[in-house]
Amino acid sequence: MHDVLIIGAGPGGLSAARWCDELGLDTLVLEQNEDVGGQLLSVHNRIENYLGVHAKNGLELRDLFAEQTKDCDFDLWTNVEIDGVDLKAKRVTLKSGEELQSIAIIIATGLRRRRLGIPGETEFAARGMIESGKRDRDQFAGKDVCVIGGGDAAAENALLLA
Repeated sequence: MHDVLIIGAGPGGLSAARWCDELGLDTLVLEQNEDVGGQLLSVHNRIENYLGVHAKNGLELRDLFAEQTKDCDFDLWTNVEIDGVDLKAKRVTLKSGEELQSIAIIIATGLRRRRLGIPGETEFAARGMIESGKRDRDQFAGKDVCVIGGGDAAAENALLLA
């Protein structure tokens, strides 16, 4: 039995884990991916709008977060697949069949980029379809491109690739 289970090891999950550690709570962080950082690992632009921090990209900011949490005493499990969460019982069931119980659960899963759901989307990933105009703009210099999406990221990438 843990005091706190945190689902997600991006900025929100790591911040919560650090606070829980400072409060002396027995904390376990569950992360689906091999690395912590969440969406930060997809940010290739300079980060200058996060108060008190300037980083050349998301990886550098993630490394700053990891540095601040390295001496903390919370447990971190990566490559974890969750089968179910029962918020009333405060229980998390893993695909392995293991059940984890806690006094509190923090869900810090961030977001998932939406897929278009069109033929060829999966097959052409990393072969002409890109996720970062900043990182890949030299590869497409002088070529016609099409940016699909209506959010901030699409607008930013359209400007970078123009």
